[in-house]
Amino acid sequence: MAKPYIHGHHASVLRSHSWRTVENSCPHLIPYLNSPSLKILDVGCGPGTITVDLASRVPNGSVLAIDPSSAVVEKATKYAEEKGVTNARFQVGDIFDWKEIEGVEEGSFDIVHAHQVFQHLQDPLGALKEMKKLTKPGGVIAVRDVDYSAITWYPEIDGMREWLDLYIAVAKGLKCDPNIGRRLHAIAMEAGFPRSDIEASTGTWTFSTPEELEFWCGIWAERTVQSNFKKSSIESGLATEEDLERIVHTWRAFEKKEYGWFALINGQIICHVK
Repeated sequence: MAKPYIHGHHASVLRSHSWRTVENSCPHLIPYLNSPSLKILDVGCGPGTITVDLASRVPNGSVLAIDPSSAVVEKATKYAEEKGVTNARFQVGDIFDWKEIEGVEEGSFDIVHAHQVFQHLQDPLGALKEMKKLTKPGGVIAVRDVDYSAITWYPEIDGMREWLDLYIAVAKGLKCDPNIGRRLHAIAMEAGFPRSDIEASTGTWTFSTPEELEFWCGIWAERTVQSNFKKSSIESGLATEEDLERIVHTWRAFEKKEYGWFALINGQIICHVK
């Protein structure tokens, strides 16, 4: 996958990734988990919570999950062991170098899945083309990614807009698209899928209870000054230490709003391989 990864693998990043399940992160895929014997490839699996959930839904099948971080793969492997899931395998790997990955062959998977991966790639079209090669005829590719420009919140407080503008600028500076969720279907068409073979939809994450706001705002307060985002922001000249500390205070202030509401919209596609 394209480097550098804007978030890195700080604990605050993995904590948000570890919250993800099939229900809250790939609901568009659920109708296609219609056989207990499916063979699935999970691209950019992170700490493995979605992977393990997928594996539990195909008890007679298997899930191979790849991620470029060996530390994350180790964490995901331990998570699967803790959950008693034995049909999920984790391996260090990159979708662009899939020929180097044991057990990966052209046309060998019923489902190829990627969640919040394309926004971090400099060549998402190339990634989708590789995913297409690995999917069996009759199988599907499932992709979901956020659209940062569509993020919304209430109430409006000083600093939140500064955070969003900075994040988008940093991502674009890394030649990535933080708004890629809105054009996943267009990328699929570029990859050769007829529009009739692409299902496009949206899914949302909403944080509004005190517990949800504490979770989400706390994660972003930490990410702002402890993840790779800090390094990219400062090295690019887009922000100073003082700017980032001000954004942290913004997240902490928003966290305390008893009527706070924060929502993210995600683009989702299912591509039918023929």
